[in-house]
Amino acid sequence: MDALEKYDLENDEEVSKPNFEIADLSSATWAMRKYRALAAKDDELKKVALEQKESIDAWLESKLQANQYSRAFFEGLFADYLTKLRKDDPKARIETPFGTVSTRKTPTGVNWSDETVVQSLEKQGLNDLINIKKTPDKKQIKKQFYFVKGRYVNDEGQIIDGASEKESVENLIVKPTKEI
Repeated sequence: MDALEKYDLENDEEVSKPNFEIADLSSATWAMRKYRALAAKDDELKKVALEQKESIDAWLESKLQANQYSRAFFEGLFADYLTKLRKDDPKARIETPFGTVSTRKTPTGVNWSDETVVQSLEKQGLNDLINIKKTPDKKQIKKQFYFVKGRYVNDEGQIIDGASEKESVENLIVKPTKEI
């Protein structure tokens, strides 16, 4: 933020007046200076927040990594103890007031590599086992169809259902310059 922008933000008593109005190029220029100063302040705040967020994320990641090493250490100790307990009782668990340790079997299954499976099925002619995602080719449709009385039709009179005309909307766009 340059000195002029800082000055504009510090001296904004006129903006708080509810009867302020842009009536000519001079007042529009003044208002754009104020607007640009606010946009610069937003950019500055976002930059500071991003810097702080990155340092906090780095700190958090280092702490989580340190905790992961400690958790892995304790998990190894629990596994060793549970293995000892299961020599006498195959269904043994470790139960403490602060938590339990047990095991769970995951069922057998299939690990899929979708692209490789599809290629294999196509090579073998098993196309009925392949899902095909159907989507409209909107670019080609727009070249051939147009709206007539709310219906999307082509020159041959074919009508496409599910397409409706989107009204044109005029939006106010204010783009202050970054630097003079």
